[in-house]
Amino acid sequence: MLPLQTPAGQRVLLRDPLRLAESEIAVPADIAFLIAQFDGTHTVREAQVSYVRRFGSLITTNRINQLLRQLDDALLLDTDRFRKFAAEIEAEFRSRPTRAAAHAGRSYEEGAAALIQAWAPRLQAASIPGDFALDQRRPALIAPHYDMNNAAEAYAVAYKLLQNAPQPDVVVILGTAHSGRESPFILTRKPFETPLGALETDAVIIDRLAEAASFDIFADEFIHRDEHSIEFQAVLLHFLYHEAEEPPKIVPILCGGYHRRNGEFVDPADEGPVNGFLEALREALGGDERRIALIASADLSHIGARFGQPPPLTQAHLDLARRHDMAILDRAQRGDTENLYFTVAEVQDRYNVCGFPCIYALLQALPVKEGRLLSYKQATEPQTQSCVSFASVALR
Repeated sequence: MLPLQTPAGQRVLLRDPLRLAESEIAVPADIAFLIAQFDGTHTVREAQVSYVRRFGSLITTNRINQLLRQLDDALLLDTDRFRKFAAEIEAEFRSRPTRAAAHAGRSYEEGAAALIQAWAPRLQAASIPGDFALDQRRPALIAPHYDMNNAAEAYAVAYKLLQNAPQPDVVVILGTAHSGRESPFILTRKPFETPLGALETDAVIIDRLAEAASFDIFADEFIHRDEHSIEFQAVLLHFLYHEAEEPPKIVPILCGGYHRRNGEFVDPADEGPVNGFLEALREALGGDERRIALIASADLSHIGARFGQPPPLTQAHLDLARRHDMAILDRAQRGDTENLYFTVAEVQDRYNVCGFPCIYALLQALPVKEGRLLSYKQATEPQTQSCVSFASVALR
């Protein structure tokens, strides 16, 4: 559910968080409250009573049933109809030889020529520090996964710095898994389609991780279908090296919320499956003579009404979020994973830092001694009284 300001007043936008169903429905706040009652534990009668108690007016059973039918028709209810639809979509994805570009034409240009025409001048205009270069053998970055066109400057400065390093043979992309599943890490062997063709995945590292992990790293592979956090980096990597005889291969790793369990924070250092996987990744990198880059595709604070915090969004909120972001980035630039976790945990992640698992994983996989903040921005949305922050950071 997403708060939305419309000409008709405040509404709540209902949409499928997995983006399987394309329908979106905007409803008034009272109807959103009613719908929230249908969580699998309430009957129609109980939801009706809760509505009357909350708003002091009657909503009929017929009206409720009509609303439920409308939601079911739009595939916005977890019913047998939706589950059958979702199973068909998942089966289609698993049968595909490649991972299709899910966001082309929306978050970035759909055709090869248009993509190059848009991003070549952006990289050319980007200003990078003259006194900081990435490691030539293991270049590492924190980059946004915010909408590519709206975060173009942040992407451009990161990729221009990467362009100045020797071309990597492989790029490990650590992306946020926004659709929560049980697996702490989720991989796929499918090549990623981009407007410039398809980027192959690296079987050597993926097979080694699959063999070492204490869980099935492909169990939730379907999450890759629509997840943008790896797709955006794959597109820009392909753009960056589209003139190369052979572009880098990628290792696409989605990072789940492994720092939470049953609503409580847990230190990743105490989690056996997490530690085992990251140790395997660290060993794979340590024993591989190829040039391997690492990118944490990680946004920072998510605050405001869109993320469950009451409006209005004030400058004081933005200042506090920025301070929190800077503390996280400071720990990251010093390779301080212990205090990186405690920085988030001590405030119970009130700033909703979705990129924490990616950044933590990068720091565990690669020893980092220093870094440089390249770009930082808070992207505000007045219509939802919300803000998402993101940064580009070079690490070595």
